[in-house]
Amino acid sequence: MQIKIAHHALGLLVLAIAQPGLAASVPAKTSKTGPENASRPAGKRPEQGAELRASMYVRSDTDYTTVLSPRARYRQQLGAPTRRLDITYSLDAWSSASIDIRTAATPTVSELRHEADVGYNHEVGLGSFGLGYRVSYEPDYVSNSIRLSGMREFLQRTVTVSGRLFGSFDRVGRAGDRFFREQVVSAGGLASLAAVLTKTTLMQFAYELRGSFGYQASPYRYVSLGGGLCSVTSLFCLPEEVPRQRIRHAMVGQLRQAAGRHVALGGLYRFYIDSWALHSHTWAFDASVMLAKGAYLRGAYRGYAQSGAAFYRPEYTTNTRFFTRDRELSSLGNHRLSVRGSYEKQLRRGRLDVGAQVAGSRLQYDQFIGLTQVLALEVSLSLGGSF
Repeated sequence: MQIKIAHHALGLLVLAIAQPGLAASVPAKTSKTGPENASRPAGKRPEQGAELRASMYVRSDTDYTTVLSPRARYRQQLGAPTRRLDITYSLDAWSSASIDIRTAATPTVSELRHEADVGYNHEVGLGSFGLGYRVSYEPDYVSNSIRLSGMREFLQRTVTVSGRLFGSFDRVGRAGDRFFREQVVSAGGLASLAAVLTKTTLMQFAYELRGSFGYQASPYRYVSLGGGLCSVTSLFCLPEEVPRQRIRHAMVGQLRQAAGRHVALGGLYRFYIDSWALHSHTWAFDASVMLAKGAYLRGAYRGYAQSGAAFYRPEYTTNTRFFTRDRELSSLGNHRLSVRGSYEKQLRRGRLDVGAQVAGSRLQYDQFIGLTQVLALEVSLSLGGSF
């Protein structure tokens, strides 16, 4: 059970710190450069051979937005279990008639985003290093990113220190306007410390610093000056303007504890703050139960609350330097409950595992005109195996 605790802890910690908001209701057109994969449990070598995994994620909400996201990953050992290559492809297909689109008198919008990721990891003694490259393409947004990671274990593999450096270059366009060209450059790093306190207790801390420089507004979002919403009757309706520099800090702490042979409990807290004066708090709790050999059930709750950016206003009655209609920069909160079941079967040559998850969430907007809450339902299925 100790290995299972370490695995869930590392995965949840990376997920929490990698997402600046943890509350987006629609996939944003921003770089997704950053830590994406969990480190392996201490002392456990990856299996030899190859691994293939596929998953499907579906999300629908009361703001008339639907997202379908299939994903496939192939992992191959390169001559030895200490060297591996990961190749991942994912597709985001979403359609929306959200409040942002309806107030702009625009019909339902549909879009596809393709993403490919290649990563290499090499273990050396009690440590490892990795390299990765990711490209993401939409008709009006192209992102290229690289990453470098490293890990080292100490004190009989009870303490793990790891870190990542990452950077990206994104090009922003606007559909129907071949003269619109903008760009944004991002870079940052992540440092993590994990410690096995007892045979049943794991503690972990991480800190991430990320900076983005360049165009960070939406080329499709307009703001009414003088009050009200942007429409054909607005006196002044201008493209949104936000600062071209944003520095983000995120800190995460997590504790996991085995409760008997078949139950593991976990808790997480994350604090985020940036140079736009937006700050947020995330808290999460989960419980995992081993129902039978290879069968697991996990329930989780996550809460989230954030302040608005310093320049965000529900309405702009006078001209200011910065103005936006981005709901994710307003004051908001989110509550999410999820249940996941998984089953793993050891085969004569390899392993087969399946999983399914259902989640529901409620987003509450405190200062966004035209929308007070969004209810969302998420379903995901996964199938994988090694051979």
